[in-house]
Parts: sequence; C-alpha cells; structure tokens
Amino acid sequence: MTTSQLVRRLRLFAAFVVSALALAACVTTVPGGYGTSSGQSLSDLVNSGLSIQAERGSEVLDIVRAKPGGTKPSGIKKDTWTVFVYICGSNLESQSGAATKDLNEMLRAKSNDNVRFVIETGGARVWRNNTMNSRKLGRYVIQNGRMTDAGSVAAASMGDAQTLTDFLTWGIKNYPADHMGLIFWDHGGGSITGICFDERNSNDSLSLRELDAALSTTFKSMWDKFEFVGFDACLMSTLETANVIASYSDYMIASQESEPGDGWEYTTFVKYLSQNPACTGVDLGKTICDSYLASQASNTKGFVTLAVVDLSKIDQLMQDFYRFSQEMYTSGNDQKTLAAMSRGIQKVSNYGCNNRREGFTNMVDLGGLVTACADIAPSSDEVLATLHDAVPYQIRGIYHADATGLSTYYPLNINTKQELATFQTVAVNPSYLSYVERLAYGATYNGGSQYQQYSGDSFYENNIWNWLLGNTTQEVQQEAEDHWDYVDNHTQESVELTFASAPQVDNEGTFWFQFDEAGINNAAVVSGIVYEMSEDGSDIIALGQTYDIYGDWETGQFSDGFDGYWLSLPDGQNLNLTVNSSTDEYIIYTSPIELNGTECFLRLRQSYADGSVEVEGAWPGVSENGAVGRSGIKIKRGDVIVPLYKAFSTDESVTASTYEGIPYTMTSNKLTIDYSYLPDGTYLYGFWIEDVYGDCYYTDVVQFFIDEKGTITF
Repeated sequence: MTTSQLVRRLRLFAAFVVSALALAACVTTVPGGYGTSSGQSLSDLVNSGLSIQAERGSEVLDIVRAKPGGTKPSGIKKDTWTVFVYICGSNLESQSGAATKDLNEMLRAKSNDNVRFVIETGGARVWRNNTMNSRKLGRYVIQNGRMTDAGSVAAASMGDAQTLTDFLTWGIKNYPADHMGLIFWDHGGGSITGICFDERNSNDSLSLRELDAALSTTFKSMWDKFEFVGFDACLMSTLETANVIASYSDYMIASQESEPGDGWEYTTFVKYLSQNPACTGVDLGKTICDSYLASQASNTKGFVTLAVVDLSKIDQLMQDFYRFSQEMYTSGNDQKTLAAMSRGIQKVSNYGCNNRREGFTNMVDLGGLVTACADIAPSSDEVLATLHDAVPYQIRGIYHADATGLSTYYPLNINTKQELATFQTVAVNPSYLSYVERLAYGATYNGGSQYQQYSGDSFYENNIWNWLLGNTTQEVQQEAEDHWDYVDNHTQESVELTFASAPQVDNEGTFWFQFDEAGINNAAVVSGIVYEMSEDGSDIIALGQTYDIYGDWETGQFSDGFDGYWLSLPDGQNLNLTVNSSTDEYIIYTSPIELNGTECFLRLRQSYADGSVEVEGAWPGVSENGAVGRSGIKIKRGDVIVPLYKAFSTDESVTASTYEGIPYTMTSNKLTIDYSYLPDGTYLYGFWIEDVYGDCYYTDVVQFFIDEKGTITF
C-alpha cells in the first residue's frame, strides 16, 4: 500500500468511526415519547398541570400552573409524613440487588408512627430477595422498622404514566399525611429519556411528558403540593425536569451527574425524618445530600453531585432564561459570535458522558452555559443570580466544583430526529429551542452561510408559542419527528472547516495548519488522534485522542504539541483514550475495556500539574434506550481487564473491527496507570477538528517515529 493510499484509507476509516460510533451511541427516544409539531396546540390532546405561552418579541412568558383539586381528609395528625417511593428495579436490582440494599437501609433506621414509606416495586426481571415477585407490581409499607405487604397488582410497565398514576392515587387515598414526598428510584437519562427504565417492558421509561401527565391527574385529588420530589437516579437535576415538577412540589432533590451504584443513603434519611417531623423539604434535602456524600467510596466522592432546588423560584428563572435565550439567539445571527459561544460552551461542565465513544447525554451545566455567553447576553447576570437563589443547597465533589445545581439540554452532538423532537416538547422557551434548531440546521446543511437561512418562525402560530404538558400519544410524537425529518440527512462530517494553509509538516518537523477566516468562524475544538501499527503490520490501531495542541484562535494557526507520552496498564499495554471532559487543572479520559467479560469504560483523571493519574472506576455508559448507567464500579484484586481498540486492516477489502488487547489480571485493589513514552516504533498522527455544530473533520495523517530515547520525528 502506498503512502497516499494509506492516507485515504485512514480518512475513510475516520469517517466510518465517527458515523458508526455516533449511531451506536445515540441517545434514543423510547416508544411512546411525547412531541408536538410546530405551531400545534396540545390543549385538545393532553392533560397537564402547566401551560406556557410566549408572544413573539415579548420578553415575558405567560406561565399558568395547576392548583390541587382535592380536600384534606379530616383527622390527619400534624407533622406526619408519607414518602412514596416508586422503585423500578431494572438491571440495577436483577444484576446487583441495589434496590434490595436500599430497602434494607430503610428497614434498619429507627422510625416511629409519624413516618412511613409507601413503596411500589416492579420493572426488574429478578429480585434479589424473597419478598418481591417480578411478575407483579408489589406494594409495601415500611414503618417502625417493619415492612408490611399492602397487596400487589397486575404487572404493568413502570415506564407508563398510568402505572404511576394508579400507584399515587391509591397511596394518597389510603396513606394520607400532613407532609408527603415522592422518590423515583432507578436509572435516569436526563431531560430527553427521563426516568425508570422497565427491563420487563423493553426498557420503556417515563418521559417528562408522561411524568407530568401522571402527576397532573394525581394532583386533582391532592390538597397540597408534595413537600419534595426526589430522583435517586442519574442526571435528573435539569431545568426541564424542574419546570415540570414545579407544578406539583415545593422542592426537588436530584443529581446533575450520574450516581454511583449505591445511590442515596436511606438509613440516615429515615432516622432524620423520624426525629424531625416538622422539617421542611430543604432541611430534609440537606440531610439527604450530606448523607449521600458521606456514604461515597473514595473513588466516587470527587465527582458526585446532588442539589436541593427551591421550585418556587423556577418561574422567575424561566423568565430570566427566556430573556437570556432571546439575546443568545439574536447574537447567533453572526457566525463569528456563534463560534465564540460554541467554543465557550464546549468547555462547560457536562454530565454523564459526551463523547463519540460512550455516547452523548447532552446535559450541560446551566450556569456554565450562561457564563460562557455572558459577554454577548446582558441578561446573564440575572439568570445566574436567580439560579443561585433557586438552589439553596447542594453537594459537589472537587471535580465538579463549578456545578450550579441544574443542567439543561444542549446538543454537543446532533444525534437523532427523535431526540430533537423530544426536546421540542420539553424546551422551556421558543428562543432557546430555536437556538438549538439553528445548530441542527447548520449541522445538516453544513453550516457556513446556510445557517443564516434558518428562522424560528415555525415554532409559532399567529406569533404565539404554546407549550402544554400532558398524556403522551404516539401520534403527537410522530408529528414532532416529522418537523425534524431533515436531520436524517445529517452525516456528522464537517465540510465547513477551510484552511489558509492546509495541514503539513514544516522543515523543523512540526505538523501544523492554519484556518482561514471562515474556518476560524466554524471551528470549535481542535485535538489530535494517534494510531499505531500492529506488530505484523497488518492492522492500524487507534490509540485515541490527545489535547496536546498549540493553538491561537485569533490567527487560526494550530500545531501538534504531542510529547510522546501515553497512558498504559501496568503490563505496558497502551489504552485507547477519548477525552470526556477537561478543566484548567485536569483532564478526564474514558477508555473502552472488557471488565470480567463485560464491555464497559474505564474512567481516568489526569492532573496537568504533575501528570499523575487517578482511576475513578468503570461504568457502563449510555444504553441504546438512553438510560445512563450508574457509575463508580470499583476495580479490585482478581478482576480481569482487556483493553479494546478500533482497528482496521491495511487491506481495503477488510472492514474496521474491534481489536482486543491481552487480558490483564489485577494483583491488588488499586489499579495503577503508567504515564510514559510510547515504545519506540512507527506511528500515525492526524488532527481531529469539531465545528460549532458538533460535526467532525479528520485531516490527513502523517507518520512519526519514536526512538529508544523518546525523541519524536515527524
């Protein structure tokens, strides 16, 4: 194979990898998701506790929330509590008994007659105890350290709004109390895929629309809001979730980040509530947050988050964010400003995972997003101040020190039309929705001047944007997807990154390039990608991504800063690295592995100061249903790790494949990652560039050599 053929083969392979990984890792919308076509009123189709209207050009949203419709039963004692817990066991229970563990934590707490937990269980193929029956929905009451069977009902999907409605209607009628709370227990997927993935029913989940429909129906028989609604699940502390829950609850308790497998710590929770029955939702929330943090293992403490959200402040936050979104959208009319905003948002804390290896949750810190656009949006200060007021308490590990308590959807990567259609139905205002669609439009139609042809007019009918929540219908979701049909043409390959000087190696052996003005205004992220040859020379193996780049966004000139160092297992096997996130102090990599025969991802955190590496553990990533796996799987003695790589043959007739490394068996409970020179040999290097729309461009690659002393020659 000639050098030119090899370059062509690599570029074709790079395009294949982007396409294949993006398709494999897409967050998909489960059947029954909710949507609306542009301009359609939902009032004749749905049942909701919330309506929002916005007149085009106005700086004010018209927000109307439901009021409870029931009468408080007589004889309810003051400062009594009923906490409803909706436990969808899923594979968390069937594989590791996580729900059983939390039920035992509730039972171990010293309780009293003033506090009871009313529980519904389902959604797991197998329960790791002798009480629950996976073929039925179980109902139980935990009080005074005892669990009583309250009767079971026929099996149904816990991802169905009606199942939740039936449980809450029954529970409130039979177990009313002065204060009531509600907890959702399971996987979470954030604003797009929701909560409670039922593994007995094709991982059907409760979307935010379905959640609203169930709570709206329940609210008609309630006499007051829930004191709190909590999510013992990943990624659910979002602005879109808070907007729904604010109609029915005083406080929300949820995590921006993925939760470790153990989730909340219930013994301290139940004990505190029993001893302090007059507490408020924020008082209880502080205890839940603190005990959650205290219960974490050392490898998970650094990145956990949990926030108490004062939902009485959400409507003001919605108003402030609406004005900010108008400024953001208007400023995005200018391509250079759009690029600057995109580059800033790319650096903002994001949660779950957002890379082409693990998948995209597209959950970005709300305060970080607003701060990234502060120079172009005068309303940013008001948003940040209200956001601060809306989050009276939160815990956050040192690696999420800038977390602001609420996330929002932002398309770091344009996934599927189903995802965008679902976002359309949960977006909190039309200007932000239009900003998101501008990115989708630019990605699909290759950006550049094309994006300026986009208009958000289609989201208005007679200059009014209508947003009503309620029961999900397949037809309405389909209409929303029809609006985004054009996204099917999205290739995820950027053609808008143009150069004044194409990538080249200069006389001093530096690999560099320079964008022209259009390239600067379309580019967002520049990184490098490194390949190595297999020992027999028949396969080219992708080692992955590096941020060792020198660059200047003013001039558009970038060059490699690669020093030849790489991360490897103790036996010397180089890991396949993808950058998950980075700050000024550290960078987090993800690396695909097999752990004891199961594919997952190793999380590694490297300090910029001294190059030291800490292993945060392993986690399963994002499922094809959009469920975010719980994080923090600890690596221990006896575990077998097999590194995985993408590889392709130098024979063009052979397709790309997964290349397996050599099994490495842990000899202690601490995995030590080596950071040293790559072995001497021949390698390949190219630039990997992402544009402002999330699309990718791979440059031609060049060979480089590392000698025995670690000297690199391009």
